Amino acid sequence: MRTAILWAATIVLAAAVKAPAQENRTVADTLYRPTAVTSRSIYGDPTNYAAVRAQLDKASRPTFGQRVTERLRRPLIASSPADNLDISATAGIGYTQETGLAVAAVATGLFRTDPHDTLAPQSDIRLAASVSVTGFYRMDTGGNLLWRRGRHRLTWNVDIGLLPVRFWGLGYEAADVNPYTRYTHKSQNASVEYSARIAGPFSAGVSLDLRHAAATGLDDTGQRYLAAQSQPRNAITTGIGITARFDTRDDRTSATRGVYLALLTEMRPRALGNCGTTLWHITATADWYHPLWRDAVVALDLYADLWSSATPWLFWPSLGGASRLRGYYAGRYTDRKMVTAQVELRQHIYGPIGVCLWGGAANVCSSHKLFDWSEILPNGGLGVRLALGQKTALRIDYGFGRRSNGLVINVNEAF
Repeated sequence: MRTAILWAATIVLAAAVKAPAQENRTVADTLYRPTAVTSRSIYGDPTNYAAVRAQLDKASRPTFGQRVTERLRRPLIASSPADNLDISATAGIGYTQETGLAVAAVATGLFRTDPHDTLAPQSDIRLAASVSVTGFYRMDTGGNLLWRRGRHRLTWNVDIGLLPVRFWGLGYEAADVNPYTRYTHKSQNASVEYSARIAGPFSAGVSLDLRHAAATGLDDTGQRYLAAQSQPRNAITTGIGITARFDTRDDRTSATRGVYLALLTEMRPRALGNCGTTLWHITATADWYHPLWRDAVVALDLYADLWSSATPWLFWPSLGGASRLRGYYAGRYTDRKMVTAQVELRQHIYGPIGVCLWGGAANVCSSHKLFDWSEILPNGGLGVRLALGQKTALRIDYGFGRRSNGLVINVNEAF
């Protein structure tokens, strides 16, 4: 009996000594790996941690597209607004049928007229320049000075430009039947406007602007087109106007809801130009924005640009360009009076990417009495939006019209 008790005690003691050694073994120690050198077994971790680290580093690096987008989002120059002046500069590319591929640079400054009033809207000043491979260039400076919490606004703009363009002649029929020639359009414009908020979103003001335009490099065909309507090669005029606006948009550059109504009525006295008579000019804009389903917005734009019958052709409105009737060559359909209508469906897709689908119509004529419904010009197209910042997006549109189509690369929405 004593011998049996001694054997039992020996077995229990041996088990107690062996248990801690087993508890200290890790999961990796339990992996079995035979070795070719000896017949005994060893335990090891087969994970290649260097390779895992390399894969994690590769996955965390931004893609080429992400690096490009991030670079475009950052301004070339940025300063702290701590001293009531926030300066930034950006550069980019653009394209239209008229200008070709263009490079543009813009420098802006934001400030408050009362640096101690942090709730007041910021005033701004802008300096911009663009140049293209076709010989086009444009330089402009302007800004908005706001005071009394934005109830008073002073807006100014000065620009000069040169644009080689195609020329089909004057009027709707000429654009349809004439072969085109070329000339160079030169322009210099300066304008200033004061407006005051009357009540809520309604404001009114007065404006003054000076316009000069000239056509150079006309060949015999171009001179014949002008002689048919006794039109000059250069003109200068000064306008004194009254403005009125009603604006409930939630954002000026990418509105998702609200209404924008604007009216400008100008008189251009004979004594303040070389047109030989007093001219009249009216522009009217009506825009409406409304959200539909998730991340979708419908936008409607109605626009009219109306000049008196004696207006020189260099100031006539034209269909096409980067904003209205995209896809038409700007300057082909031109006359004293123009009306346009367009509706857009804007849909955000994912991240910085959005799309746009639009349709529209327009007409040009020499007089409202000669308006012809059969001469309505249709328009439609689709586009892509790439967000470059909180309030900036790259716009890539392709528009279709009657016997016309074209690509537009610009910044922010068309309206």
